[in-house]
Amino acid sequence: MFLDVHELELHSIEFEETLPPGRIDFGRGVVQVEPLAVQGSAELLAAEIHLHGRLHTALEVCCDRCLEPTRRSANADFDLFYRPMQTIAVSTEVEITDEDLDIGFYQGNGLLLEDAVKEQVLLTLPMKNVCRPDCAGLCPQCGRNRNLGDCTCDKAAADPRWAALGDIARPR
Repeated sequence: MFLDVHELELHSIEFEETLPPGRIDFGRGVVQVEPLAVQGSAELLAAEIHLHGRLHTALEVCCDRCLEPTRRSANADFDLFYRPMQTIAVSTEVEITDEDLDIGFYQGNGLLLEDAVKEQVLLTLPMKNVCRPDCAGLCPQCGRNRNLGDCTCDKAAADPRWAALGDIARPR
């Protein structure tokens, strides 16, 4: 859905969209597995587009330790402001103030709701995605998933550069 500035000058826009999986490309390793429901409204305040609403979906991402797919729900309320790109598009350097950090920018006559929603969905994901708190991860030698069982790799095999430190730690 395109939120047109000219239409927003006349009236605010209420939206309730359901975006099927695959409509938005969330990038490598993030797959939408449920429809993305987003509802809210958009209005024009001076030259800024103000978006506020709520979204809900489910995503599948890889665990950062064992690489198994993990399902995550994405629920978020959002309250966003977008300014026209022309307000900062100058040929000289511009210092961004603290209040500018909370502002997004749009180019042309408006912005795509899908772009704003994509950003908000990605912000709901944790920085480090783990399938469960006690995930054992992969064996660094053979690559076996340690959650499925122990491997036969030599546990004592260590980097020889650290051998001198091992002697210090051993009781005499």
